[in-house]
Amino acid sequence: MPAPVRTALVGLPLAGFAIVGLLAPVLAPADPAANDLSAGLLPPSADHLLGTDQLGRDQLSRLLHGARISLAVTAAVLLVSVTIGVLAGAVAGYLGGWVDRIVARVVDMAVSLPGMLVALAVIGIRGPGVGNLVVAMSLWTWAPYARIARARVAGLRASPHLDALRLLGAGPVRVIGRHLLPRALAPCLVYASTDVGSIVLGVATLSFLGLGIPPPQAEWGQMLIEGRAYLASAWWLAYPPGIAITAVVFASNLLGERLAVGDERPSVLRWILPARLRVPRPRRPGPGVPATGSTEATATVTSRAAADDDVLLRVRNLSVAYPRAGGFRRAVADVSYAVRRGETLAIVGESGSGKTTSALAPFGLLDPSALVSGSAQLRTGPTARELVGLALLQRRRVNGRRVGVVFQDSLAVFDPLRSIGAHVDEAVRNAGGRGRRAAVRRVSEDLLRLAGLPDPTAVAGQYPHQLSGGMRQRVQIAVAIAGEPELLVADEPTSALDVTVQARLLDLLGQLRDELRMAMVVVSHDLAVVTRLADAVAVMYAGRIVEYGPLDSVVRHPDHPYTRGLLDAVPRPGAAPGTRFRTMAGRSGAGPDDTSGCAFAPRCPIAVAGCGHEQPVLLAVGPDPAHRSACPPTRTADASLRRVAIGDLDGD
Repeated sequence: MPAPVRTALVGLPLAGFAIVGLLAPVLAPADPAANDLSAGLLPPSADHLLGTDQLGRDQLSRLLHGARISLAVTAAVLLVSVTIGVLAGAVAGYLGGWVDRIVARVVDMAVSLPGMLVALAVIGIRGPGVGNLVVAMSLWTWAPYARIARARVAGLRASPHLDALRLLGAGPVRVIGRHLLPRALAPCLVYASTDVGSIVLGVATLSFLGLGIPPPQAEWGQMLIEGRAYLASAWWLAYPPGIAITAVVFASNLLGERLAVGDERPSVLRWILPARLRVPRPRRPGPGVPATGSTEATATVTSRAAADDDVLLRVRNLSVAYPRAGGFRRAVADVSYAVRRGETLAIVGESGSGKTTSALAPFGLLDPSALVSGSAQLRTGPTARELVGLALLQRRRVNGRRVGVVFQDSLAVFDPLRSIGAHVDEAVRNAGGRGRRAAVRRVSEDLLRLAGLPDPTAVAGQYPHQLSGGMRQRVQIAVAIAGEPELLVADEPTSALDVTVQARLLDLLGQLRDELRMAMVVVSHDLAVVTRLADAVAVMYAGRIVEYGPLDSVVRHPDHPYTRGLLDAVPRPGAAPGTRFRTMAGRSGAGPDDTSGCAFAPRCPIAVAGCGHEQPVLLAVGPDPAHRSACPPTRTADASLRRVAIGDLDGD
């Protein structure tokens, strides 16, 4: 059975009560306010199916009209409370900072106040009436929804899924409205279903005090209170409205639970405002850009023969710090690199070396508490746009359109409640696509096919948990290229994949780079992996680049001892059976602020006294000036001794 049909069936009882309330004037057999003292407290009969009350009024008519009044007031209170509470909580949870603190204090204050006293105070000031009753009850009930929504959104704020959306160019309004509000609304609907009874009884209490629904209008709570004195002698006065309230609460609970399960929810705007199709198509394969140059290191690394205009992304002296007790602590310090059009830069290093931070910081994809300094310029035509400190609206024009990202954890990136097709559709729309759902889905399937998925129609209907890790990474690639980016950042794209899948995925990235003429930044801890794809390599250790240069030069003639250690850890097919891998003694460096000198010095086999006190800089080594290392021969007492020590690492 289709999901919408199941949802409609679950909501049918509640809809039935609403319909009965709307049709009460037609269905009621008598005037609910007509008194007949001679027919008071008559039991159920053919003339009065539910009997009469103490004033001779027909109970069935009063019950039907009570449904109209009780459900209308309850619906109005819930609508106001849920709308205000969810919006306030979602905005506070997403923005954080002073906005979150102010909303949290207001919510705490509202929750701590006795709700009935607040309602009595409001009605005492404004007077009785349906409108004032709705306002009073809403002031009583909105705060729990704000607290639930705030907690839900705050838990999602730093998720890779939202990072991916921001990278795709989605602004705060779309992120909150399309992705966070549905997630925050689900638990609020469940709570609202349980809140129905409280609101009905609250309205009844105020009506009993003469501050709610004024007599002689019928209202379920008022009927309960009037029938309480006759429970022993006239059960038909209290039981019908009590059963009606119970049934409404039960039906609301069922519907709330169904909505909380949350099948894929299409945007209402797609039905109301269908626009003409205007979606981007994948670029036709063009001539590949020769990967003959390498990238520049120091502040920027570029090919010797390349013109400056060929550099797509130039990062200079990038530093990233996070707040710690008493100040800030840097995770990355003075990182500089450049990426040319059509080429691939690989940033390699062990876990915690700062490679992912260096790749994502220019695009605003770090935690909001991160302090980013330095310069990162993305060339846009004849000019370059500074990315560090870029305003949110301007960043949306870059992320997802000119820059795409493939994240490491493919399962965490995707919303588990939405299908694969919905994720790719979202990327197409954020990239500028407009149109009906079927037309956008065709473009999404084209992108999935381009990413190497053999049956895109079937894949689009599946959910993230139904795909393998390699398939999810291919879906990420399809999402990333939806905006036809000029630069693709791949953060550990082959992590946790077997060797065969790794090779296929790297081949796919290389093929897409050539066909779509993209530049790429690939983050990895495995030098053997990036040799299949990279044109230049930046080796990072403890938040700094320690060696940079063309791939061939760095791999064949590594200069820094740490680079040699990474290469020695790569299995060699010709090694004799039983040969042990070379390892580096000691523990990895924690950060650039941990020492005033070289962070690798405690583990380095060729370190001298000055290494622990002087911060090395990248200097050219060998005949290629693009190959630079932060361990120049001047760091040792004698250059020949250094060459012998490095030769010992190779076993020469």
